[in-house]
Amino acid sequence: MAPERIDVKQAHEALQNEKDAVYIDVRTEEEFAAGHPEGAINVPVGAPNPALQRFELNPDFVDVVRASVPEHTPVIVGCRAGPRAEMAANLLTQSGYPKVRWVLGGFHGMTDAMGNILAPGWLDLGFPASRDAGEGVGYRSLRNKAGKT
Repeated sequence: MAPERIDVKQAHEALQNEKDAVYIDVRTEEEFAAGHPEGAINVPVGAPNPALQRFELNPDFVDVVRASVPEHTPVIVGCRAGPRAEMAANLLTQSGYPKVRWVLGGFHGMTDAMGNILAPGWLDLGFPASRDAGEGVGYRSLRNKAGKT
């Protein structure tokens, strides 16, 4: 079963109405530290490798999520615009998470080649944001919790 695609407004509503829901921001640590949805945790799904001109998956992604988020927790996965979130949501669904949704629009929104907004982002809609990347929310602390030092 494929994870459900939702927009930013639906993600915000779910976080308000489902008290156990967790927003996993799958962008890099640097992107997360520059701003993310308030209350989100950071587990990067991967990172671009310019030398090889490809995206490399984070081999610890599922293990770190498992150590931080119980399997039956409603999970909302977001990134900058949507593609990484969809990839991460598929990985979590395949690893047994039953309630996974991914956010089209992510934190910064999705635009076409001409700059037209295809899907507004968390920032565009003015939802609460944070720059806290410390204990319990930042990848480094979550990775340590998972025993991946």
